[in-house]
Amino acid sequence: MHRLKLARYRRGIQALFFVIFVVLLLVASKQVALPFPSQLFLELDPLIALVTIIAGHPLTSALLYSLITVVVTLLLGRVFCGYACPLGTLIDLFSPLSKLLRVNQRIFERLKVLPLVILTMLLTLSAFKAGLALVLDPISLVTRATTAIIIFVKALPGFYSSYSSASSVGLENPGFGQAFGFEYPRLLDSSGWIVLFFVFVIGLNLLGKRFWCRYLCPLGGLLGLIGRVPLYRRKADAVACTSCLKCSKVCDMDAVTGKGLSTDAANCLLCLKCRDNCPQNAISSGLKPELTSEIPSRRTAIAVIGGSIAATALVPFKSLATTQNPTLIRPPGVSSEELFLGKCMRCGECLAACPTKVLQPALLQYGIDALWTPHMDFSAGVCDYSCNACGQVCPTGAIAHLTLEEKQTFAVGSAEIDQNTCFRCGICYRVCPVPGSAISVTRSPEAFDMFGRIGGVLLNVDSDKCIGCGLCEAACPVRENKPIKVVRSTVSSSASWE
Repeated sequence: MHRLKLARYRRGIQALFFVIFVVLLLVASKQVALPFPSQLFLELDPLIALVTIIAGHPLTSALLYSLITVVVTLLLGRVFCGYACPLGTLIDLFSPLSKLLRVNQRIFERLKVLPLVILTMLLTLSAFKAGLALVLDPISLVTRATTAIIIFVKALPGFYSSYSSASSVGLENPGFGQAFGFEYPRLLDSSGWIVLFFVFVIGLNLLGKRFWCRYLCPLGGLLGLIGRVPLYRRKADAVACTSCLKCSKVCDMDAVTGKGLSTDAANCLLCLKCRDNCPQNAISSGLKPELTSEIPSRRTAIAVIGGSIAATALVPFKSLATTQNPTLIRPPGVSSEELFLGKCMRCGECLAACPTKVLQPALLQYGIDALWTPHMDFSAGVCDYSCNACGQVCPTGAIAHLTLEEKQTFAVGSAEIDQNTCFRCGICYRVCPVPGSAISVTRSPEAFDMFGRIGGVLLNVDSDKCIGCGLCEAACPVRENKPIKVVRSTVSSSASWE
């Protein structure tokens, strides 16, 4: 019988793809020229491409990489899940967790159609531009969590250095340390929740091997639907097979059916562990095998679509805070909040690419629909005037791909100065990166200087020149209730959204 030798090296192939995934995340902020997108795994995700189309947004050229995944799935079934998916690799790594509880898998048999149900719900919500549903996309999920972990690991030396410096003078408490100038590195605001959700997904292995992949993953549901009739698939020799069911026992995806003779192609990863464990050598791979994939009933599909439509009407996805809060400042290249929320995948690529960490993931302060979308927090950093990385790595164009020159004129907000509390030190004027400075200094006989003397200067912001980079706010020596703050711009750049 013909044997697919590739399956013998599956673990090595998984490790290789995972290393590539992590390396691409690490180089995202370096803007290194590559022959392929640094966000390659997101571009390969057909679920992101499909949601982008359903939401009424044009595909970026990079998302055409998803056609590779579609073609491979049509030929071989869900091999992407078994060989290339970084989340699937991590779930496989922690599969021994299933031995702790040893849950009887028969109780989950009715959940096999759940990935398609979740997929239907997600696509329905996307049609109403409720982009929140994409927090469940596995590639976005693992990208977001890995970014949070990488930023934490990178910050560890800074934590150690600051803590050592502070403790040397008896200021071990971070609050006291910062008050005396020992700055601690800033992590992602909601990194704890991001990592906790990620750990929950991995921890589902306690209920059974690859529980997420079998019963919850929407991308797996889509690929299983595309690959229901693959050209090349597992098959069993009915003459040689003794129905010992050893193949069924070793299958992590419960894809072996019909007493070992049939295959649920929607769940088969072509790992061929069944073949390696068959004592009769009755299992091989070949063309046109027997398929027994399950799909939801018509009644279930109608109920899911109807429930999803009702959810968009009843659940307050879009909070008034999103449109009215002046502190909500999006990355350069975002011209429409509604379009941004519909296109943003919550993947965290822009967070990983941002060198100053001014981009932070929102929690719920701007509404449910804004969960884990990037916003600018000038207490964490500033928008580097010489950087346009966030737009370059965005896989869907939610953040427009601006050139550096376009980015340097794109107004995300404008600084405002409280003349009653301003010290008139002039630092904001000196650090403004805009040519000619967006902050002007005028002497006024009625103004007080920073020492309270009459005859000082007034600092004023030219809102037509200010781009809201936040450098002035960060440089202001006042630590709390700063007299200069960047607020949301009401006038966007002429740069095209689409």
